[in-house]
Amino acid sequence: MLSAASYDLQIYDTLQALPGEFRALFARAGRQSVFNTWTWYANFVECVLAPEEKLRIYTIRCDGEPRAVLVTHHAALRTFSARKLMSLSNYYSSLFGPVVDPDDPELESLLCALAKAIARDHSRWDEICLNPLAVEARSFDALVRALRAEGFVVDRFFSFGNWYVDVGSRTFEQYVQGRPRTGARQRKKLLPSPRFRFSLVTRAEDVAGAMADYERVYRSSWKTGEPYPEFMPGLARRCAEQGWLRLGIAYLDGEPAAAQLWIVADGTASIFKVAYDQRFAKESVGTLLTALIMEHVIDRDKVSLVDYLTGDDGYKKDWMSHRRERWGIVAFNPRTLRGLVGGARHFGGRALRRLVARIVPRASSPASPK
Repeated sequence: MLSAASYDLQIYDTLQALPGEFRALFARAGRQSVFNTWTWYANFVECVLAPEEKLRIYTIRCDGEPRAVLVTHHAALRTFSARKLMSLSNYYSSLFGPVVDPDDPELESLLCALAKAIARDHSRWDEICLNPLAVEARSFDALVRALRAEGFVVDRFFSFGNWYVDVGSRTFEQYVQGRPRTGARQRKKLLPSPRFRFSLVTRAEDVAGAMADYERVYRSSWKTGEPYPEFMPGLARRCAEQGWLRLGIAYLDGEPAAAQLWIVADGTASIFKVAYDQRFAKESVGTLLTALIMEHVIDRDKVSLVDYLTGDDGYKKDWMSHRRERWGIVAFNPRTLRGLVGGARHFGGRALRRLVARIVPRASSPASPK
């Protein structure tokens, strides 16, 4: 168990200010999820973070070695508004969590140290929200316990379902056995046809042209426009530089008809974005494109897991076999007025008073006469 004297807390306000030796910690954490990597955070900060939002990066060292990072942000602090500390995440993020070595034997102690750093930060946060988190991970319950130990009133909330398939050592042909809606009909109909062409982009020098076709498909799909237009091109470029990009484009009659961006890293293929031109809906080009990329990542990349990331969309059950959940943690500071008010709105006044009574000891009063 770590003692307060054995770890060193530092807080940074930019990614660039983090010492270079922290990159190795991001790489180790990235073995569990691409959303823990430096690549992910760097693109997010560059393309999503608004000027009025400020980073707050908590780091823990032990004997000089980087052991934990929590990348958060907050809006510019105003006199009369609640001071909210939030995970650096949004609808693009299918997972968030502390950047730690997943095999660190002192994980809970490190999270306690991070919780203490947040609770004792000079800004005295009224509210903390971390989301979306892997509810099955050791870090989830450890964070809840750590924040409660520091006096916060904590609640957990459901975010979304996450579908995935454990491919193991199977081939693509073995994987699709017993799956009737995974592109077999479209393969027989379209693949031999001169009308159809499939492109899989992995190299950085090919990203610009492929993303132009991707964006053309996206604009013609059922999806709303991207609120951060530089995010997807930036992510594709950065992933290509790491060798992670699998950007598939299906063409029909010379036109881009479907597009999908997958990320392949550390044995996991993450299906990040899918779209198809609605004019080609009857041909089910998107289904065939999924099958072709799936075949590539299983037979060529040899991934052991494919992850459909965010949401319980019905079509994901055709391809995936297991479901897990992502949850969030919200914590209120009962020692500040705005934290107390926020907690009362969230829990209801009576429930909050019961919780506060457990956490904040009442002032001692003279013993009543018998």
